[in-house]
Amino acid sequence: MREIVSIQVGGYANFVGSHFWNFQDELLGLAEGPDSDPVFKNHQDYLNMDVLYRAGETQQGILTYTPRLLSIDHQGSLGSVSSHGTLYDQGLSTPSEVTTWIGNTSTNVSEPIKKNLFLQSLHKAEQENLRCPKDIEKGNSDTGEQILDKDIVESLENSVWYWTDFSKVHYHPQSLYELSGLWMDTREFDSYGMGRDIFAESLRGEEIIERLRFFVEECDHIQGFQFIIDDAGGFSALAADFMESIADEYSNTPVLLYAVRAPTSYMKPRNQKEMISRNIHDAVSFSKLSSLCDLIVPVGLPLLSRSKQTYIQMIL
Repeated sequence: MREIVSIQVGGYANFVGSHFWNFQDELLGLAEGPDSDPVFKNHQDYLNMDVLYRAGETQQGILTYTPRLLSIDHQGSLGSVSSHGTLYDQGLSTPSEVTTWIGNTSTNVSEPIKKNLFLQSLHKAEQENLRCPKDIEKGNSDTGEQILDKDIVESLENSVWYWTDFSKVHYHPQSLYELSGLWMDTREFDSYGMGRDIFAESLRGEEIIERLRFFVEECDHIQGFQFIIDDAGGFSALAADFMESIADEYSNTPVLLYAVRAPTSYMKPRNQKEMISRNIHDAVSFSKLSSLCDLIVPVGLPLLSRSKQTYIQMIL
């Protein structure tokens, strides 16, 4: 087996990656369907999904099949999904009692983000698949409100705020890493300089590398690393530092890099200072990232974005 470890760095990279893994999930579903086309049923002859996926087992003995993926993003970017994923029950750690404090204490807890209709429908379908056959024969079913397809489509069109809002895939607890303690607005994290030293601060670098080792060490023979990087801001510098660590530890392993940017990054600069800063960022980012990979593939639609910008200006 020649496995590939996928790595997504940055907000827009995770949006793109979520679509990628949804496509893989669709392919797996088409292969398992009883009425599916023979082309999909025989996909093992020319496509081995074990290259991108890993098999596992929960503490309850349930077999899992999850992407061999490490995702890095801002804290709070997962929406209604836990950073531990949904398959493995990690349990909630209770804080130890502080014996040196005898005064009153108070706990402030924010309300959890609710799942949209799309995620609710996926959860409902999974619960129905796990139902006991005896319950199905007796006609015991969920009496909850039926979720209509048109409502799900409307939910995907109007209520997607996080990349997990439209993700169909389950993730391993080691896959989702949130950057904590940055103490800056995500809009300020917009240049190569803002991302410098973020990887090395605290124990972030060690924690990220340790998660990567988890996936690499279970491979029979790793084929390479597949990066999707949002290189329009500070994540470019963080990814560069991460790739330098990979080059030191896995020097002979090929690296493929897809550089992606949100359409908003192609908007016209507000002033000359912003234009110069953006040009410097592009030059430094491309120079650094391209030197640390075997192939870099820029992905984006700048012409479409400019057309959209022109259309907005015409309306205003």
